[in-house]
Amino acid sequence: MCIRDSDYTAAAQMLRALGIKELDLLSNNPDKADQLRTLGVDVRDRVPTGVFTTAHNVRYLRAKVLQTRHTLPLAALTELSAG
Repeated sequence: MCIRDSDYTAAAQMLRALGIKELDLLSNNPDKADQLRTLGVDVRDRVPTGVFTTAHNVRYLRAKVLQTRHTLPLAALTELSAG
């Protein structure tokens, strides 16, 4: 179940306008890569980025993992939220 349905059509259009046909995407969001591919952008690789986890954002980050399949270290997020 997805909390937010993002649409990357504008991003794909901008990439095409700039002549970018393929790229390595820095993102923890697999849906972003999937949508860009569907929109004709050749995403060669999706490279997960680091995140700065605090007691204030850990529940938000954990929700991103559980609800939108973001690639974040869930074990570390669970440990911090328990502490």
